[in-house]
Order: sequence, then C-alpha cells, then structure tokens
Amino acid sequence: MIEAYFTDLKCLVEKYAATSWVLQTQLQFESRRGGQGYVSGQILFEDFSELHFKEYLNEECGTVEKLMYSYHYQTRHHQLGFRYDNARHRPPLPSLEHKHTDSGEVVSCGAPTLLEVLLEVATRWESVQMDS
Repeated sequence: MIEAYFTDLKCLVEKYAATSWVLQTQLQFESRRGGQGYVSGQILFEDFSELHFKEYLNEECGTVEKLMYSYHYQTRHHQLGFRYDNARHRPPLPSLEHKHTDSGEVVSCGAPTLLEVLLEVATRWESVQMDS
C-alpha cells in the first residue's frame, strides 16, 4: 500500500514537472519496517519560488495515514508563502493540523493532499503572472 502511495505521488509530481512553470523536481522515497514510509521532495518553479514537502506515513488496515507532514511554499526570496503542517507548537495551537500564512496568521485546517497544495501554488503563481 505504501509503495502504491509512492507511485501515485511520483505520477502527480511528474505531471506537474511537465508544465512550463516547473523548472526542477526532486523526490526521495523510503520504505520502512512495520508498514511505514517517508517521502520528501522539492519543486522549483519558474519564478524561483519553491515547495518543500515531507510526509511520514503509516499503513494500517489497508489505508495510508500521514503521521507527520509539512508542505512549505516560499518565494524566490525565501519568504514564507504558506506552510501546512501538524507539528506541535509552544504555546499550543487550537488544532494540531494548521496552516501558516504569509501574513503570519496560523489557522486551523485539515491535512491537505499534495495535489491540493500544488493547486494552491498554481493559483498563486497564475495570479502573480496576471499582475505582471
């Protein structure tokens, strides 16, 4: 099941890598004992913004669960665009799953998929291109 999940992520990233607005992609997959896995990757976009992501996965009862995740999108100047993660914070946040925005706000939200994150990046990228 973890291997099938890895294959799906690889296909998704390859689909976006074929677009004109993606310059480079890197993916690393690691299967671990006990039905666990780790995936990390980076995507460099034409405007030199970047998406860095990682997921620590667990397979149980035929499904893959994200135990830990982070999707960090940053501008070409390395300023935060947004970040989704489920890291514990001090002081504690109202929700373990949350999103950091470029305005510094932290909002509760469910865990996105990589596809949802890529669509959000695409929307931001297209709006910047339209403003140019």
